[in-house]
Amino acid sequence: MNYYEYVSIPNNFEEYFQSLMRFEIFTVLTTISLLVLTVFIFIQIKLMRGIVLDVQVLHECTKKGVGLPIEQAFEVINQELDKAYPGWINKNRKWILFNGGGAMGQMCVLHASLSEYLIFYGSPLYSQGHSGRYLMGVWDFMIQGETKTYFPGEFKPKVWPAGQYSYLPPYTAKGYCCEKESYMVEYGRGVIPLALPYFLFSSIFVTLDIIPWLTACYRVGTQVVKNLLLNRKI
Repeated sequence: MNYYEYVSIPNNFEEYFQSLMRFEIFTVLTTISLLVLTVFIFIQIKLMRGIVLDVQVLHECTKKGVGLPIEQAFEVINQELDKAYPGWINKNRKWILFNGGGAMGQMCVLHASLSEYLIFYGSPLYSQGHSGRYLMGVWDFMIQGETKTYFPGEFKPKVWPAGQYSYLPPYTAKGYCCEKESYMVEYGRGVIPLALPYFLFSSIFVTLDIIPWLTACYRVGTQVVKNLLLNRKI
């Protein structure tokens, strides 16, 4: 077998130099293209919005509904949130059953992105369970009823009535219970997608009801895609 039949070898130095130059030009153009693409992506990420919602503003909006009949409270708070953050709040409220950490309730997605979520949450019945441990902070703004919480090493619960809010720092967990007819606005800030397994595993291994999880993924996913594409928010 003649090796030179299968491998093209330049006949002289000039051909070799020209082929080398073509290779160098291709390499340079490819490198420049990758650098331009990298800078473009970096600029796009920088231009995208990060954290939009503010804890104190959410608290003030929630307090507007305290003392009202609960359905009216939801409507008032939804309107106040929309005034404070026009274009960021979902006004089409649809409720989903929620199971997580041994507790059961229902929730309504008001805002969702990769870095934040905002929901109405509560139950007409008493519930208690494990908070979950996340790469995000969670604030619970009480609208009606009462929530009690405790961290490891605490032997008396902290009580959070309507008009107040509790906070769960990242990487921590707590026990909690909600008295019957307790409702809240819940706000999470951090790495939101990693919280989905908390909901998923309860749906698969406890209730054997995957429909609420799929419904939640659809509604949260719709909000996330909308914020990514239209509002340029991660």
